[in-house]
Amino acid sequence: MRFSDQTIRSLPHPEQGQKEYSDDAVPGLSIVVGTRTKSFVLSMGSRGARKKHTLGRYAPPHFTLAIAREKARDLIAEHRLGKVEVPRTTFGEAAQLYDRLHLPSLRFSSARDIRRTLNVRCERLRRFALAEITRREIAPILDDIADTPAEMGAAFRQLRAFFRWCVTRGYLDTVPTDRMAEPKRVESRSRVLTPNELTKIWAALPESDYGTIIKLCILSGQRRGQWAACRREYIQDGFVVWPRTAMKAAREHVLPLTPAIRALLPDRIGYLFPTAGGMPFNNWAACKARLDRLSQVENWRHHDLRRTWSTVAAEELGIEPHYIESVLAHVAGTPVARVYNRARYIEPMRKALLAFENWLQALLSTTESIDARGLSDLRSAGA
Repeated sequence: MRFSDQTIRSLPHPEQGQKEYSDDAVPGLSIVVGTRTKSFVLSMGSRGARKKHTLGRYAPPHFTLAIAREKARDLIAEHRLGKVEVPRTTFGEAAQLYDRLHLPSLRFSSARDIRRTLNVRCERLRRFALAEITRREIAPILDDIADTPAEMGAAFRQLRAFFRWCVTRGYLDTVPTDRMAEPKRVESRSRVLTPNELTKIWAALPESDYGTIIKLCILSGQRRGQWAACRREYIQDGFVVWPRTAMKAAREHVLPLTPAIRALLPDRIGYLFPTAGGMPFNNWAACKARLDRLSQVENWRHHDLRRTWSTVAAEELGIEPHYIESVLAHVAGTPVARVYNRARYIEPMRKALLAFENWLQALLSTTESIDARGLSDLRSAGA
């Protein structure tokens, strides 16, 4: 196609994805039409090692077809004269910068998982120049974890975010994962523990940091990572206040402390549940396997406790949905509603947590397999 400004303006935007049209006037020059934008791209190099350069977005009079052609011809001339050098920033160098500049803004568990993907899963890429990395190098890394679909999907999204960050820094012109199909997301679980299973798990929990964290999850409906990374300074005047950096939705979360929850919190400085190296507790797999053997409850995950709390609160206790969502720190309502409704529902949340404690205490008191230190002991200790 021989481009003209009128031709470019008439190119339709696709409903999804992108369409690319080549310019007959300048070899390698094309325009990529997305759902909202039109951008000029120049492809140069030998077959099998072609490299794309994004020249700019079509936005007359600031960036026109004539400007794009002139810029493309300059790049082609420089390439022929050997003046264009392939960027030599390596994957490892970029990963170190990403760790230092970007990951500190994320919550601890997210940053930890990304480091594992970049430093362990992608160890074979560390010496590659970013410009040399293609789908051919990325696909085997994802194939290695294909038997764990959730982990494979997470690794793909983490790599895509990393490469996009590299583009914003000028280390790359294109994202190598953009033409790769994203792994299918794992179907959401619907497992809710029965009252009998919940009492078995409570009774089998050890007197350890792991056991305490899981009891806190049962009582509060919070994520295990929130409690594992909880610090002494988060406890403030009868509340635990998780900062946005500790939350999945990156929003501060305030939770009232009930007597039973307060009694479970250890008196420590810094992390309440630290490892020997001073990091948040993370020995989930081994402790969960031991708990499964002792409780004889099968096919459940830690996150199912959160779904169980929500279901019991709704079906057994009649707690209103927006109070349940507030306890769980879910982002609810339309964007406009979230702007104007800034209520925290502290007292309704406290009543919901206490109602669940009463329900659980009644459940445990009628079960023979309760451990020596029951919920009533905790509530008395925290009163």
